Formats: sequence, C-alpha cells, structure tokens
Amino acid sequence: MKGYNYLEFPPGTNIWKKSARLLALSFERLGVLGGYFLVTYIALSKAFSYQFTVSKALFIVIMIVAAIYSILPAPSNPNSMVFMEVFFRGPKVVMSQSLRSTLRADPIEEED
Repeated sequence: MKGYNYLEFPPGTNIWKKSARLLALSFERLGVLGGYFLVTYIALSKAFSYQFTVSKALFIVIMIVAAIYSILPAPSNPNSMVFMEVFFRGPKVVMSQSLRSTLRADPIEEED
C-alpha cells in the first residue's frame, strides 16, 4: 500500500454503505418487528376475547419485550440480530459440516 494517504481517506470507511440513522432500524429489523406485530395481532384476534383483560395486556407486554430483545445486536456478531442468531444460526450450523464446531459449548473453567 505504497503511496496511500490515510489522512485523506481513513481505512474502513465505506461511503456507499451507510448505517441506518433512526435507532439503527434497518429494513431487516423493521421486517422482524412487522412479523412480531402480525403474530401478535393474529394471536390477539384468535385466542383472546373482545374484552380487554389482564391476560391480554400481559401478552402484549411480553410480545413487545420479545420484539425489542430480538432486534438487539447478537453477542457473537454485532452486525446480526438476536433473532437471526436464535432462529437461523442453529439450523444453518446443523446443515453445514464446516460450521459444526461453532455450535459446541465448552466450559469456561476446567474441573478439578
């Protein structure tokens, strides 16, 4: 990389790939939230009565918390979501022979 001026254009800056600005909501995250809304709406219309009860309110609160948790960044890959980590990584690892070792859970400390 002879002759490259790092002061003009720092490495790692991709001007074509800008991240989402508002609460880091990308189309992927909005799609997951839309899916949660759809599942919640169908479940509320089919499983619960027309009256607003405590169980209905509790279900709504649990679904909101689950939706927010699922769009958080995944601990193993900050560019991915917890939703993708939970629902898609397991089957992908099971299907791919080269990724099988990534699903193994090793203990942190050795036993005596």
